[in-house]
Amino acid sequence: MGAALIGVCVAVIAGFAAGSANTKARRARLDYSRTKALVPSARKAAWSESLKGLRVIATAAAVLVALAMAMNVIGQR
Repeated sequence: MGAALIGVCVAVIAGFAAGSANTKARRARLDYSRTKALVPSARKAAWSESLKGLRVIATAAAVLVALAMAMNVIGQR
């Protein structure tokens, strides 16, 4: 009787542990799938924002170079 009770307790504890691990694994897999689906749109948005910033920097550099050239021409007169 005592050995059977211990066996049942061990089986119940193992069942709870396995069930908990299975639930965590399912949740993690669902999170992974959702995140993986979001990556292409997030990557596209990141590239878009990076190119916008690069465009602003390039425009500012072009304006500064043009201003420097104009100041140089004015200084030579």
